[in-house]
Formats: sequence, C-alpha cells, structure tokens
Amino acid sequence: MNRGKGYAKHMMRLLHYVLADPTLSQTFPPFPIDQWGAPPVIRQGLGRGIVSVLYSDVGAKFYEACGTAPGRGDGWTVKSPVGTIWKVPKRQDDVVANSGLKNIRWLTKEDQEQVWDEDALLIQKEIREVTSLSFSFLPNNGLANYLQAWSLFYSPTASASEGGIWGARIEEEGDRSNLAFATWCLDPGREGPGTMLITRLRATSEQFLILLDAAFEAARRFGLEQVEIWNLERSLVDIGRKLGGETSEREDHLSSLAWYGNGNKEEVEWWYNEKFSWC
Repeated sequence: MNRGKGYAKHMMRLLHYVLADPTLSQTFPPFPIDQWGAPPVIRQGLGRGIVSVLYSDVGAKFYEACGTAPGRGDGWTVKSPVGTIWKVPKRQDDVVANSGLKNIRWLTKEDQEQVWDEDALLIQKEIREVTSLSFSFLPNNGLANYLQAWSLFYSPTASASEGGIWGARIEEEGDRSNLAFATWCLDPGREGPGTMLITRLRATSEQFLILLDAAFEAARRFGLEQVEIWNLERSLVDIGRKLGGETSEREDHLSSLAWYGNGNKEEVEWWYNEKFSWC
C-alpha cells in the first residue's frame, strides 16, 4: 500500500543526519528544515560517524540518489564490488603440488576470534601509517562473527559435521609471529553453487598459495563447489588468475559508502573491503 511513494528513499536520506558527525566536515550541509521539517532525533552513541557503508542489492543508483538534501546525489556510492571465484578442484594436487598443508592449523570458532584480534591490531597500525584518505573496518569484537551465525542458519549441521573448521592459519614449527590466515563462511547454494566465502585474508603471495589450497580442501570436506573472495589484494590477482580464478564485478551485494569527512569521496580508500564486514 505504501510502496512507490518515496518513503524508503527519504528514510535513507534522514539516516545521514543520524549517523554523521557534522563537525568532521566543512561541507556537510545543515538539515533542510524548510523542505523536510524537523530533523530526526539522534540517540546516544550515534551522530559520531565519518563514514557509512551498505551493500546494495538494488543496483548502484538508488542509494546514491539518497542524498543529504533534495536534488543532491551525494548518498552511498558503489566502491569496488569485485569478486574472484574458483571452482574447487576434485583433488589437492590439481592446484599446487607440495603446497605446505602440513603447516596449516585449522581454526575453530575460538581460534578465529583470536586471529581477528591479532589482525585488528595490524590493520590499525597499517591505517595509521597511510598518508592518503583511508579507512577500514575491524573484523573483531563481533563484526565478522555475524557471518558464522549466518552460515549456521542456512547450513545448521556444517560446524558439527566438520569439527568446526572456520578458517586456516599458517604456522611453521610453532612460529606465530608472522600472521597469515584465511577465515570463511559457508553458503550452501541457496541461489547458486555451494560456495565457501573467504571473509578475511592476510597473506603474502607464497602464503596465498597455501591458504587457497587449504580453502579448497575445506570446501571439499563441506561438499561445496566453489571458493569466492571479495577484493583480492592487487598483488595476488595474477596468482589467483593463474590458479583458475575468475575476477569480475558483482551484480549484487554492491559495497557502497557515504563519506562525512573532509576531502573528495572519490579519493577515499576503503582498505580490506572484504566479505567480513558484509551484513
């Protein structure tokens, strides 16, 4: 009854004024009272944001048109909705001979959270050292846990049947000083092939070969047909392609951002724009 009247679009426009900290930008506009009436109430803990993100399943234009004032198209802009997909080989030696799976430690739910804590510290350090306009989300403190719950909702026996394997970490003779890991969630094939979705990856080119092989091995155990990762690091794209990966822009779950700080939104770098922050 209420569809087609612009209510959803207006709700998203109002959301900017609930999330944004207007003191962070010299160009953030005042609330357009003359056109929209009274501004929304800002609850405690809100109104402090410099960036807002969402994942669009209705294309790129709708949320971008949800701007901060009538006629302004400064809403959420699609940012690098790229994914790489591999078909899972039937055997381990179809990919990388002697890949080093002997150095892999499979991650339980508890292991996964510890790895994310370590990763979060490294991400914060890396972002602080960047001179360009950049931001990142952190996988710990419950953010990436959502996808595990999501996996179990659609595939409730996955954790119990496979011993709770939610990722892989490389450890050489007990050395844990160099963090290299992949965590994942499962999509049993509700709308396509059964897929292992790598939620977060930290690896050098050599480590990537091992971790991808580990992901293939785990996917075989779960009976999944393919492995997917979002925004594979540039230095790993060619390696992924040589191993049969196909990289393309996604048609859904389009990662999009609204920027409330100073500077040009088009120049903002979204570090680690991977699956772990999707919801």
